[in-house]
Parts: sequence; C-alpha cells; structure tokens
Amino acid sequence: MTIPVIDFSKLGEERTQTLAQISKGCEEWGFFQLVNHGIPVELLERVKKVCAECFKLEREEAFKNSTPVKLLNELAETKKNGNYKVENVDWEDVFLLTDDNQWPSNTPQFK
Repeated sequence: MTIPVIDFSKLGEERTQTLAQISKGCEEWGFFQLVNHGIPVELLERVKKVCAECFKLEREEAFKNSTPVKLLNELAETKKNGNYKVENVDWEDVFLLTDDNQWPSNTPQFK
C-alpha cells in the first residue's frame, strides 16, 4: 500500500483528474505526496527547519508551564526546604493530556 502521489505539473492539462486525485488523497488518506510542484528544494528544506525549531520551542515552553511540571517543581522546592508535604495535589490533574492548538508565538518566521 502506497500513499497517493500527485503530479502537480498536470494541473493545467488534466485539471479535473488532478483535482479528483487531490480530493481522494485528502478524503481517503488525509495526505498525499505532491511532485513536480515547482517549489525549490532549498525553500522546502528551510520550511522544514523552521517548523522543527518552532515546534521544539513550543513543546519546551508548554512543558515548562504545564501543571505536572509546576507541581513537581513545587514538590522539589518543599523537599529542599525540609517540608515534605505538598498540599492540594490531585494526581489525576497532573497527568492531563491537552492540546491547545495555539498558533506559535515564539517563531515569527513560521508565519
């Protein structure tokens, strides 16, 4: 089984068929590989680099500000001060998985 590969250079001469391939790729696969699109390889590599940097920064920032990390930092601080008791910790909240879907703010070149 291979993912759909769509030749974008045929969009002019075989427009209906190419658009149908794009539609099918989106509906049945959720993605497709686009070839002969005319986008320079250097630009594609730069986009991949910026995206990787952006998501790394966003993940790190989100991790640092997450509830579990804040609670664990509080626990470490109380242990350091000789007080081993941490109040109001609901461990169900600590392992919460969320997705805020925020547009990245720390990487202006991503926009």
